Amino acid sequence: MSAADGSTLTRATYPIDQPFYDRLIGSRDQFTVVSETVTDHTGYGFRVAAGQAFRLTMLEAPQILDVCMANADDPTEHFFSGAQMTIEGGKITRGIRLWGTPPRSRPIATCIADSVRVQENVRGTRDHFAYGAHCNPHLWHLHAGVHHRPCYDNLRYGYAMLGLSQHAIHDNVNLFQKGAYDPYTGSAMVEESDARRGDHIEFYAEIDLVVSVSLCPNGSGSDGLRESWSESGPLVPVHPIGVTVLDTATRPPAWPPEE
Repeated sequence: MSAADGSTLTRATYPIDQPFYDRLIGSRDQFTVVSETVTDHTGYGFRVAAGQAFRLTMLEAPQILDVCMANADDPTEHFFSGAQMTIEGGKITRGIRLWGTPPRSRPIATCIADSVRVQENVRGTRDHFAYGAHCNPHLWHLHAGVHHRPCYDNLRYGYAMLGLSQHAIHDNVNLFQKGAYDPYTGSAMVEESDARRGDHIEFYAEIDLVVSVSLCPNGSGSDGLRESWSESGPLVPVHPIGVTVLDTATRPPAWPPEE
């Protein structure tokens, strides 16, 4: 990567057992199904044991998913978007680890599959944000003057299924949302997802996780947030997804990595 003055920018590297993940990804066809669920129009919560994987699949059409991930035994350890931007960058795809909060500051999940075919464009947008958050009642009132069911309520519902309160909700990943931030103005740019029916993304759990998923009321995404959120405007379709938990028969590597 090059800076504006032509110099080369370097990112700090963090230890990773690359052969381990190469073997894990290469063995995906040997994973066994633990559970399969179809969910639509709301939130959904589930647990994933360390060493298991979970897959989120588009069953009919692209659908933005706001997803929270936290330590199943201590939800104060959860996905940390600030560390994610510093360590791995702002986009998620195969080979990217998701990082948790201090004091452990460790990977909590690793993306091992992403079937979305990126459509390159001049704005540099692509699916799977690592630095977003969720819509909430305050944003609904700001944009549309109404309180439809936002992602915050969906995430709260998903965590309630696991016995957790809204205090477990945190800044989340935005999967299947195609977007970026304008480097000059800082404005968010959101476009319709590149995902298609059957596309999926899959994560390997580095620790025991509780996961809450919201099917975003903005559907497949667009720049017209005010229009799509308007009570008088056309309804944005929200599409069902498949949630599959898989047994990989592979325990996570130690953290910090052994010398």
